[in-house]
Amino acid sequence: MTRVAIAGGTGGLGSTIVEAIIACKKHDVFVLSRTTTEVFINQPEVTVLIVDYSSPENIEGVLKANAIDTVISCLTMNTEEGSQAQLNLIEGAAKSTTVRRFAPSEFGIDYMAASKANYPFPSTDFKVAAVNKLLGFPTMKYTRFINGTFMDYFGPFQSRLNVIALVVDYENGKAVVAGDGNTPVVITHSTDVARFVAAALDLEEWPEASVIRGDKVTLNELVAFAEISHKFDVSHDKLDDVKAGKSTELPANIQKYAYLPKQVIDNISQIAGLAMDSGWMDLKGPFLNDRFPELEPMSVQAFYKRFGN
Repeated sequence: MTRVAIAGGTGGLGSTIVEAIIACKKHDVFVLSRTTTEVFINQPEVTVLIVDYSSPENIEGVLKANAIDTVISCLTMNTEEGSQAQLNLIEGAAKSTTVRRFAPSEFGIDYMAASKANYPFPSTDFKVAAVNKLLGFPTMKYTRFINGTFMDYFGPFQSRLNVIALVVDYENGKAVVAGDGNTPVVITHSTDVARFVAAALDLEEWPEASVIRGDKVTLNELVAFAEISHKFDVSHDKLDDVKAGKSTELPANIQKYAYLPKQVIDNISQIAGLAMDSGWMDLKGPFLNDRFPELEPMSVQAFYKRFGN
């Protein structure tokens, strides 16, 4: 049994991981939160702990008082504030003397490899800063959960994640692919990421990188699976245009502009498109899947059959 605390456990991915761990029925589950929350009011298996992310000392005291031995961070890493909160969390966890394992908020490509190659992927500096901080506390082991991109973003919108439409606009029957669409991409649904994270709690040793493979397809294959019920209007943006900040708009994203500006959505879509074409999401093993063959992740084809009808 593990006493595990999930930072950011009230968010989309965090709450999904919390539920996957609860489903194992073998761990004591805690959620770290800045304020009181009613998200888990109907889930007595979850204990919410209030922490001050600006104070490593406060975090240290909370984790030690509750004998937490594993911390999983799902904090948002899009800002300096979010990054500093995670750095303080790492320091507090390491100094608590009870925490022996830590998973930073990674959940994407291999950011360490991207940093070494000087690939300009968003938040890379924040991800690298977390690993460098962890290396300063060698007695606390860590693993980075790497899953490519989330299947949730390829619609239909059946997800807790705050999704925008990437490549596929299922509702409007449109797809836009950056480049030729022939590069393999690892695409993993958030619920499968959560199941593998929960399973990893049973491992005696955590590898530095825990790579999760949902499905591996090309974007052309993905679009073909999406067309299970109707044909799409499919277009390909030239890579030079995407690099210059020019990309075709997906109608489903227009409604998102009310809370996420068009420029931000366009930037996310363009960077993701270039990363997929460049092979950054064509993840290589060893895979965590090999340690847990009983966990069968959702395929892209099954995703569209399940949610697309």
